[in-house]
Amino acid sequence: MLLKFWLEGILIGVLASAPLGPIGILVIQRTLNHGRTTGFYSGLGAALSDLVYAAFAGFGMALIVGIIKQHEVWVKLAGAIILVLLGIFIFFSHPERQAVKKLNQRINPFKHIAGTFAIGISNPHIMLFHVAMFSGFGIVFSHKNLDEVFFVLLGVTMGCLLWWFSLSWLIDLFRARFSVKILLWFNRIAGVAIIVFVIIYMLKSLV
Repeated sequence: MLLKFWLEGILIGVLASAPLGPIGILVIQRTLNHGRTTGFYSGLGAALSDLVYAAFAGFGMALIVGIIKQHEVWVKLAGAIILVLLGIFIFFSHPERQAVKKLNQRINPFKHIAGTFAIGISNPHIMLFHVAMFSGFGIVFSHKNLDEVFFVLLGVTMGCLLWWFSLSWLIDLFRARFSVKILLWFNRIAGVAIIVFVIIYMLKSLV
């Protein structure tokens, strides 16, 4: 029975991570510019935000959704500002300068993890996605069944990490084939794409 909860959690984690939104673009961009380890750390931050939202969704769907909807405008605005600034930074970043900087600096896991965690946690749609997924699987957390809670959340975390590890590994596998010029153009496209995501997201919210 616990195996079932674990497998369902893995499936939810993969499905939550798979759509290519701003975080997916960011993970690809960082993997191409900095390597697999940095890309995976960025995915880890997103996985942690998914874990938080999954826990909230499982323990108090109605209560948490109500709170999020009550402050939805401010949450969305904060997320939009973070993403626009990130998009501008990526647009103007240069792969060669980043490569030189990387040689002189050690990788800072916390910076990459915290950055994508902030982006993920400021997107209330992720919460609503988890509510829908948990409802579809018939999962409702209870303090009386903490073993089930543990295995579902373990599965969600493992599913997210599996996706981000696979994505960063696959992108890194072909990274050597990309010239500096191609990486520079990818940064431009990634920066614009993230800003476009924000504009569409905010327009849909206003409508």
